[in-house]
Amino acid sequence: MKIIILSTLILIMYVSVSFAQSELNAYKYVIVPKKYDFLKGEENKYELNSLTKFLFAKKGFTALFENQNYPADLIGNLCLALFADVNNDSSMFTTKLTIELRDCYNKVIFTTIEGKSKEKEYDKAYHEALREAFISIERLDAYSYNSKAIANKPSISQIATLKNVVENVEKVAQSKSIPKNQLKTLVEEVDQPKVIIQKPTPATVPMVNVKQPKKEIKNKKFIAKSYKNDNISFFLVEQNNSLVAYVSESKTDVYQKGEMIGTLLKTSIPNVYRVIWKNEVGENKETTGYFDETGNLKIDVNRDGKIEIIIFEVEK
Repeated sequence: MKIIILSTLILIMYVSVSFAQSELNAYKYVIVPKKYDFLKGEENKYELNSLTKFLFAKKGFTALFENQNYPADLIGNLCLALFADVNNDSSMFTTKLTIELRDCYNKVIFTTIEGKSKEKEYDKAYHEALREAFISIERLDAYSYNSKAIANKPSISQIATLKNVVENVEKVAQSKSIPKNQLKTLVEEVDQPKVIIQKPTPATVPMVNVKQPKKEIKNKKFIAKSYKNDNISFFLVEQNNSLVAYVSESKTDVYQKGEMIGTLLKTSIPNVYRVIWKNEVGENKETTGYFDETGNLKIDVNRDGKIEIIIFEVEK
């Protein structure tokens, strides 16, 4: 039984790593923040941000600090990049860090194992834990950007895979008498690999009541405003340094209530955003958008080779 469980875990981990590798190859850049929230927002404290950037560059990625001078192709399409962050789950005597990579839709593409350190000095502890966490990425095959790879698809969380698969394999193995020749069946019965599909719902927008689209709602973490045209009304919510649109009312079958239909990403040009928007035929298209002097949102669309502007009026 132990041999079967071990073999199953090895097979699942192999599938997981292979999938993650192909996912990462779909991205040309890794953008590293200049400061981490858990270090009280102090820029490059303990040189942890510099170390993060260095480790990705050493692996072969084009690593950039956020808001530095981006290459022209990245300015035109922020979805070429993954956005790195470091999560801190330290206890009193142990420093614990994981590295998380998200795409331009804020979907988690990859999460490393948890790096740990019992060093007492903060700088040594954070560096040791970060390097240990990065082992997950170092053990992947050599990174090579593939422009033909399809990015922004549902992806694997390594933590979910390694933590949950062990539990599920043990449960299945204990409840059944499993001959060795049925290893494939066992693999199919456990949750492998753990694919995270993040479907936005109204619940993902804290405290926003979709029945009251005209009300502007504020708290310390986000600002939500409502916009509309003849077909839809939606909330525009500030989340993770981007603006995300959630449908509150729809007069067409293309858009569903509570659905995320667009993301606005800041560019180096003030008030100009790189937009990923679901068009009237249900396709997500990359374009540009901006707010006019009255606060209305204007988004460029390409119709038969001609640029037209869709106007969404702000509801006051």
